[in-house]
Amino acid sequence: MPRVFRYGLYGVGRIGRVHGQIVKEQGHAIAAIGDEVLVAAEEARHALGEPSAPVFDDPTAMLADSPLDAVIISSHTKDHARDARPFVEAGIPVYLEKPLTSDLPEAFDFVESVGTDRTIIQIGLQRRFDEALRHAKQLLDGGLIGDIREIRSILRDQYPPPPTYTSRGLIIDMGIHVADEAIWLLGEYPDEVWARMYNAKQYDSPVDEGGNTAFVGFTTKAGTIGRLDLSRTHASGYNNETYVIGTEGTLHVGRFSGYPGPIPVELWTNEGELHEASTVFDMTTFDGDYAEFQPRFHRAYQRAHRGFRDAVDSGQPFAVTQNDVLSAQVFVEAAHLSALEEGKGRRFDHSDDVREFRRLTTVNGLLA
Repeated sequence: MPRVFRYGLYGVGRIGRVHGQIVKEQGHAIAAIGDEVLVAAEEARHALGEPSAPVFDDPTAMLADSPLDAVIISSHTKDHARDARPFVEAGIPVYLEKPLTSDLPEAFDFVESVGTDRTIIQIGLQRRFDEALRHAKQLLDGGLIGDIREIRSILRDQYPPPPTYTSRGLIIDMGIHVADEAIWLLGEYPDEVWARMYNAKQYDSPVDEGGNTAFVGFTTKAGTIGRLDLSRTHASGYNNETYVIGTEGTLHVGRFSGYPGPIPVELWTNEGELHEASTVFDMTTFDGDYAEFQPRFHRAYQRAHRGFRDAVDSGQPFAVTQNDVLSAQVFVEAAHLSALEEGKGRRFDHSDDVREFRRLTTVNGLLA
């Protein structure tokens, strides 16, 4: 019989509570709850139905006073690395919300200090666990559309972020998801990145993100052309789509069909016909209040948590780690700086050696 994990939750805003609800639904225990604002931890204890769970406003105190099998870090972006470090150093498996931190030099510092072992941290980039995107990845890896010519990944929110939200900018905050998705689906990294930011009309947000709409372009050494579309202005509902155009066909994942609604994965042949490998996945239906992204990605989060525990129990590498998210962070940093420079192209060079990756990123002017 599978063991019951004792979890610590540190950072219990919207996404932290989502993680807490999922691990409880899956039959595991919340042994401690923490947040830098203690009243938030106390409110989360009530919302999650854990009246006896101790609360903390410091991750080190949580670690010292709580027997934990794993911890989920969902604090403010700028604090992710700081809050995760005590648990990593104590050998507690960490499920860390993306990104590593809001500061790219600190992200490199963190990976250099904790190392690149793939068994210490799983990053909360849930798209790699999404049924529709995983099916698409299998079709791409199977060569069913031939060589990839173009990829376009779309992420559009329906609403502005809440007033408590912290963000260095729309591209950095939203772009991290689709940047990682593009790298994962393509199996390669950009070599040049450029971007522009815009303000769509009749939009009011409590958070200044430099704009509410962004387009990020990139190329790869293999000659693939890519684009990331980001916005918080999709009035019809939360929208995620991915187009991949190949030499022998086209793959379209998540064509908007209402929200919540179906998630089509459509493979079109070079004869304009729908391939038999095409299929449709369902979103999750919720009663009452739910986070904007939950219907689309609830099953992905569930799979991510099961995969996390399976990897912990087996000693196998996590599916997405500090190394992967660092690459995506450099990608969106390059795009963010390009947007500040009105679309100037920014060079991207990658290395699996973190120190060499840092040197290349410094040479490219992305760590200033």
